[in-house]
Amino acid sequence: MAYEINEAKALVVEAGKKLVETGLIARTWGNVSARISDTQFVITPSGRAYETLEPKDLVVVNIEDCEYEGDIKPSSEKGVHADAYRLRPDVNFVIHTHQVNASALSPIGRKIAGIPVADYGMPSTDKLRKAVAAAVEANPNDKAIIMKHHGALCLGADYDEAFDVAEKLEKICGKELSRLVKFTTGLNGARFLYKAFESRFATPCGALEDLGSSKKLTDESFELVMKDGATYTCNITSGCPYIGIGPRAAQIHAAIYRNSDVKFIDQYAEKDVLALSKAGQTMIPHLDDFAQIAGVDVKCKNWAKTSYRTDAIEIGKASKGRNAVLVKGQGALCTGNTLFDLEGVKKVLEKECKAEMYCKLSLADSPLSIVDRTIMRVIYTLKYSKQA
Repeated sequence: MAYEINEAKALVVEAGKKLVETGLIARTWGNVSARISDTQFVITPSGRAYETLEPKDLVVVNIEDCEYEGDIKPSSEKGVHADAYRLRPDVNFVIHTHQVNASALSPIGRKIAGIPVADYGMPSTDKLRKAVAAAVEANPNDKAIIMKHHGALCLGADYDEAFDVAEKLEKICGKELSRLVKFTTGLNGARFLYKAFESRFATPCGALEDLGSSKKLTDESFELVMKDGATYTCNITSGCPYIGIGPRAAQIHAAIYRNSDVKFIDQYAEKDVLALSKAGQTMIPHLDDFAQIAGVDVKCKNWAKTSYRTDAIEIGKASKGRNAVLVKGQGALCTGNTLFDLEGVKKVLEKECKAEMYCKLSLADSPLSIVDRTIMRVIYTLKYSKQA
């Protein structure tokens, strides 16, 4: 049964905040809607943070033609929601997530534990809308649809059921990751996916080194902070501190600032990211939000004591036009114009690492095409990142 409009808006706002709290969505990724009649639904607006969303920010959209009321722009995926309501009269609440486990399993494009997968289409395109609609129509009894290279669509008769579907989907996909880990290594738990990957693809590396974090101060200088709290103000041209002797990692930060118009750099060595860096291979995006936010690819570069100056130069070059670069055996260096952007890069990088490990271990490696990931990266850097 459709919701009364004020109740619908309150529940959509509540769902957005709860999804962020549970980690099923982050930043402004994904969208939530509720049916208010046979002809309309309310949906989250485009590019608004869920934590600060209010009922007045939601948009009323027509199911038939996706026309909407007011000056606030609705989510660009409003058509996907409209089709769900049009094709499924039993559905009154829809959640589109970029949840980690479901996203990580999405690139191989086959059913997971009976859950259907919609063919790929770039975000906000008619191709994506048609692919998801076809999957919804072909599976009238399913409440979850995995969207290839993208995320998931969770349907419910009400708020509680849609949220329950999203949580159960994540658990089911987590079990699939665990099954693969068990088959590959004998270990129990999806948390050991990185160990399964390392056993097959990692190469010997040195000890993990503190590569620090930094912020750009001027066109000529940056501040480098190490994990022990030591701080150095360094010259971008030379990579050397203005006072005293600094760590060799300063050369990397200087090289990145010379090649990229970013304000912040931070080493990220979470276990999945570290595992990918040990493989020493270029990452080719399997998830479209990674292609948008990190780059058309993320290269892996060496870092050796005997050649650190030339290695730093190569790392700097590899960062050009991208917001991450892998350093062999050292995780990644992520970049951004704001700390908020930097954290977004880390989130999609970790999720992409899970997707790549799952695909390679499943012998079903299926990255995005160079055309798709280039178009998405260009659109993101020219439009969405500037809006943010």
